[in-house]
Amino acid sequence: MAAENEARILVEAERLLSTQAFDRVTLAAVAEAAGVTIPTLQRRFGNKEGMVAACGANIAARVEAQRGTPPVGSVGACIRELVDQYEREGALMWHLLRQESDVPFLQGLLARGRARHRQWVKTVFSEAIAHLDARKRRARVDALVAVTDVFVWKLLRIDLRRGRAEVEALVNTMAEAVARTA
Repeated sequence: MAAENEARILVEAERLLSTQAFDRVTLAAVAEAAGVTIPTLQRRFGNKEGMVAACGANIAARVEAQRGTPPVGSVGACIRELVDQYEREGALMWHLLRQESDVPFLQGLLARGRARHRQWVKTVFSEAIAHLDARKRRARVDALVAVTDVFVWKLLRIDLRRGRAEVEALVNTMAEAVARTA
């Protein structure tokens, strides 16, 4: 029962965090949506920050499980996985990123996500950057992080209303072009 309660709480917390301002997501609202009491939520997570940290850990685990160790040399497959992840998590990520400067607590969670994304880029594009000196490698990684960022997905998918397959193709084309840059 405790594991089921925890799972429901985290699902509802993520749902609310993806649609409402951070300050409006209360323990009471999450408890009500999850069908538990506030004391139940507090026993498991302590406070709102503990609950949000648990949500962040869940998201990180899902991303890690999906991306895993990317196959070096298979950029297309890696971009497909990335876009799949953005299709599932992108709205929540975007919503939290928009609030980052107003909610200091989010800064650490989002910084860890950025670090994981940067490491993913270094792994996926390791063959394309291996021959570069440190300065050029860093600049190339920066550019690849930018073209594979959730902001690009949001621009193409949400703002420009491109289909999922088109977004994947565009991100792949941009990433491969940056990776090949002399």
